[in-house]
Amino acid sequence: MVKLTVASVAAQLAALALLVRGDSTAVLLAFLGMQAMAAALTGLVLWRLLPRRFRVPFVWSYAYLSLFCFFVPLGGMLVCLGSYVFSRLLPSRAGLNGIGSVGLPEFVTHLVSRVTHGGGARLRAQLGNARAPLPERLTALVAMQSMPARTASPVLRELLADSADDVRLLAYGMLDGAEKQLTQQILAELPRLEAAQTPAARAEVNKRLADLYWELIYQNLVQGDVYHYTASQVERHASAALEVDDTNASLWYMRGRLALVRNEPAQAREWLVRAQALGFARERVLPLLAEAAYLERDYAAVRSLMAEFDSPSPLPLMRPLLRYWQS
Repeated sequence: MVKLTVASVAAQLAALALLVRGDSTAVLLAFLGMQAMAAALTGLVLWRLLPRRFRVPFVWSYAYLSLFCFFVPLGGMLVCLGSYVFSRLLPSRAGLNGIGSVGLPEFVTHLVSRVTHGGGARLRAQLGNARAPLPERLTALVAMQSMPARTASPVLRELLADSADDVRLLAYGMLDGAEKQLTQQILAELPRLEAAQTPAARAEVNKRLADLYWELIYQNLVQGDVYHYTASQVERHASAALEVDDTNASLWYMRGRLALVRNEPAQAREWLVRAQALGFARERVLPLLAEAAYLERDYAAVRSLMAEFDSPSPLPLMRPLLRYWQS
């Protein structure tokens, strides 16, 4: 560092000496060459004196210092060295704010399936922001393929009215693909129902059909008249299966939920209690029993049922209800 400084000062003095010797073209060219060498050496010395955060990018910071010293002979060196001395003698009292440049985050699709809270709220916000760049919205939309269909379907249905054609088409394709997958399974089971010879075989196929039709409802893939038709098929096949084997708790649970949708709380309570008696999870039955009691305006029963809910990690939707009825 010392040798480099001495060399830059010597080159600068030699350039100034050439400048005062005469005004011929040869002397001028020699001065420019020596001045360029002095500027290059001085710029390197000054660059090494800079704070670390000002040294990058090297090309621009070094070029700025060298050009400044080249076009301002001796004065450029003195100004830069004087600034360095003042910065050492009079350091800044204000602390650094730590402002930096941060790149945009990217969606990591294989981690989306691990999200257990929020209900896709962050992806919904990203997709609902019409001002966001289209590639980012499409990336978020593709990331939703790793989410449960029940969570993704309402978001995809909202995007069917999006202003961007690519978003609309991709959302429609994802919804249509999920529905067709279940529909194809249903169509494959219907001939087996006709071919079944024994009551037990027919009950097994009816159970599978009830499950498949229920998945269309559970995954929010049907609406309007299609929903009512699908619900009627669930009821039909579940009832047929229960006529042969009435110990299937999940089928009683399905019928109980559909009875609530039809605003038949008494019937729903009967079937849900039966599902619970057959071993269906109590934590899943209690909120529906409370809803049936609420529809019957039996608020004391609602409070009693909610007080029995002791799940250590209730769903986000249940937490405000529990706080209200258990307070």
